[in-house]
Amino acid sequence: MSRIGKPVRRTPGRHARSVPIAHAVCVWIAWWCVGGSADASTLERTTGRATDLRTGRVLYEEQHWIRTHGNERSRLVVYRCPDGRAFARKRVIDTALPGAPAFQFDDARDGYREGVDAGSGTRRAYWRASASTPLRERTVVVGADTVIDAGFDDWVRDRWNALANGSTARAQFLVPSRGSPVPIRVQRVDAPSSDLVRFRLSLDSWLDFVAPSMQITYDAATRRLRTFEGLGTIRGPDGAPMKVRIDFPPAPQLGDSSALAYEQALKAPLANRCE
Repeated sequence: MSRIGKPVRRTPGRHARSVPIAHAVCVWIAWWCVGGSADASTLERTTGRATDLRTGRVLYEEQHWIRTHGNERSRLVVYRCPDGRAFARKRVIDTALPGAPAFQFDDARDGYREGVDAGSGTRRAYWRASASTPLRERTVVVGADTVIDAGFDDWVRDRWNALANGSTARAQFLVPSRGSPVPIRVQRVDAPSSDLVRFRLSLDSWLDFVAPSMQITYDAATRRLRTFEGLGTIRGPDGAPMKVRIDFPPAPQLGDSSALAYEQALKAPLANRCE
């Protein structure tokens, strides 16, 4: 089983399958933009509902957890069919480098897996297209401008004031199945109301003219993610990424946030299909 490393203490105050580049970036950011700043020794849960961007049909739910102990933080995402059965899971563990956590994602429907191990300077990135294909890996270099998976949320929070005031920010997004990081650009766009802040993320290259972008909308006061629109994490029956809208509640859900519920979500068997 692939390692994702042990939690490390965060600096206080710092909050493939071969696929198209834009999809890979959009998928990873959709996975973990929901975390708020959690106090020491807390367990927080929230659930996002993914619907078809064109029809509004419910496709799946994402159950997100943030677990902290002191300055250590780990995250868990369980993806559930409309009938409630879990079919995919992702674990994220913060490292000493803000914006670049370790993570592992598994989809039981086809055995797809990808992730990045913990470390500093260089990391092991790995992926496989299905349960019947070998796990591939490569060594990648990470730096201060590297963003990995859930680290995008920390990256946005660290630059919130500049982004909210209209500045454009750039980063290098690490995709395990690619030989080099993907340059991305984030800038503010108009939001539907004054209590929301919306950002557009796109590739920082000429490919932006032909590749899809995504929009992420935050609560202006709490800086929690409220809506994601774009190519989602989960692939459809044809193997292609689905265009989704994911809506999150304005505050964490208080019910079912016990340590026992978390452990059950962490260990629950994954279904190999959704009906």
